[in-house]
Amino acid sequence: MANGMGTLYIASSGLRNSQNALNTTANNLANVDTEGYVRQQVLFSDKEYNTFGTAAVSKQQAGLGLDIGDVVHARDYFLDKAYRAESGRQAFYESCFTAVDEIQTYFQEMEGKTFQSALKDFKKAFQELAKDPSDSVRQNLVVQKAGLFLSRSQSVYEGLKSYQSNINTKVSQDIDKINKLGHKIHELNQQISKIEAGGIETAMDLRDERDLALDQLGALAKISYKEDYKGVVTVKLEDEYFVDELHTYEIGKKTDKLTGF
Repeated sequence: MANGMGTLYIASSGLRNSQNALNTTANNLANVDTEGYVRQQVLFSDKEYNTFGTAAVSKQQAGLGLDIGDVVHARDYFLDKAYRAESGRQAFYESCFTAVDEIQTYFQEMEGKTFQSALKDFKKAFQELAKDPSDSVRQNLVVQKAGLFLSRSQSVYEGLKSYQSNINTKVSQDIDKINKLGHKIHELNQQISKIEAGGIETAMDLRDERDLALDQLGALAKISYKEDYKGVVTVKLEDEYFVDELHTYEIGKKTDKLTGF
């Protein structure tokens, strides 16, 4: 009778823990569209064994069934580091390409004619004037080409000035975003450390939020980071300490008196 009841208990533990695993699967499905959410995976383990008998060769043991050993993230630490490093490089080259493309547009296409052509026409007008400086037609041609060149130069200058203003604004906004992400990571460090201090529970959702913040930070600047035994992540930004266990070291901004940025 005891063996029969023990077998039923083992079967019951398997059903209960399989149901809990299904709850984890349901949670994964419910968060498919949640930004930053990482799939959770249940790891099963054996419950403790009861030892009985005094056999000389081996101990006689009876298991107590199945248990959930841990629920872990289906996430690769090394892939995370590689992604955050490459996303920062990608953002750097994308910014360089955008800046070059924007400047090239100002210099090459002005009112349907390239800026370089206006400069060449201005040069040719002076070459013609050098042949006969007293010729009024050639003098008027120089004046005309000079006016056109100055007009387009002013247009290029205003365009570059406006673009510089836009870049300054974006840099300022990115600095604010970086500082905000730093404070968020620091706050999540504190919360994760408190929840996991007892060694019983893993702060899955908070870790997902922190990983998402690290992904976003990695796309804005070069970062390196490491996690200590308490679950606290220390972050370096451009090889300088940015977030540690106690502080977030904000990036400061200095306004140019001439440009206002």
